[in-house]
Amino acid sequence: MVKIFDVICIGAALVDMIAQVVRHPYDDDEVFVSDLTILSGGAAANTAYACGKMGLSAAFIGKLGQNDIFGNKIINDFKEASVKTRLIKYSDSYKTGSAYIALNEKGERRIYAHSGAANYLSKNDLLEEEIAATKLIFLSSLQNIEPLLHAAKIGRNLNIPVILNPGMLIIDQGFDYIKNLLEKIDILILSQKEFKTLFNFKENDLSEDSIRESSASLFALGMKVIVITLGEKGAFLLTTTHDELIQPLKLEKVIDTTGAGDAFSAGFIYGLVKNLNLKFEHLRNNVKIGNFIAGNCIQKLGARNGIPRRNELKTFLGNTNKKI
Repeated sequence: MVKIFDVICIGAALVDMIAQVVRHPYDDDEVFVSDLTILSGGAAANTAYACGKMGLSAAFIGKLGQNDIFGNKIINDFKEASVKTRLIKYSDSYKTGSAYIALNEKGERRIYAHSGAANYLSKNDLLEEEIAATKLIFLSSLQNIEPLLHAAKIGRNLNIPVILNPGMLIIDQGFDYIKNLLEKIDILILSQKEFKTLFNFKENDLSEDSIRESSASLFALGMKVIVITLGEKGAFLLTTTHDELIQPLKLEKVIDTTGAGDAFSAGFIYGLVKNLNLKFEHLRNNVKIGNFIAGNCIQKLGARNGIPRRNELKTFLGNTNKKI
């Protein structure tokens, strides 16, 4: 089948309300909000937007409220980045979801997410003939994992690589509950917090040895690639035969870490689409692109404002001797 899309991103699309504060409140406390910004968000939606902005043919599948204000904003913002919206599903019963984010002066955030219609995406909404038209499937952050599992099964049946960046909504459900999903994916991208929660680590920092040891149980499920994003330390890339800690960009100031993981995933996807193989040297390049996109993202407010366009990415790739 002709591949119309480079990637289909499946998960939540929400509207983020970002409150800027000097500090986060304590229990039974109140802080002043100096500015309130409303932006489109949702992990899978952010990744789709970033992919589109970088020039990939990206589509999004998720569920929105039928013709409500938040849903209309999400659609309009997708169109700005040329993200294909015709596969989006709509609910007559639930409104488009939203997230409430408190962001302090250090760039640290507290998030309260109301999934709304997003969590009512069902496996019946995911049609094989639609998903067959993509080179890659990207899954992210839905508490309801049934549609993600169904999409992963379709990918496996059609030999389409499946990437999962789960988010805490999935990880908090526990290894045993999400094992069936993990068995159906090819590439797993986790934050340090997600990795620690998945394996019940108590220490503050993960060592490379502890990552290797725990990752063996993930590779035993059949996945081929694992990436652990470690913030200012970079990202740890593992396959069944090789691993490497890949350094991040050097940044003068971090404004907002919202969407950093989503941006990293988009950069990784960009590299993978341009060279669809899982050789370690190519995966290393994909992680470097992910670090670059995430590093740009966190220097601006919101999950999308810092995403570089294709010409900026081409400059980065040219300076680092990478081919598009």
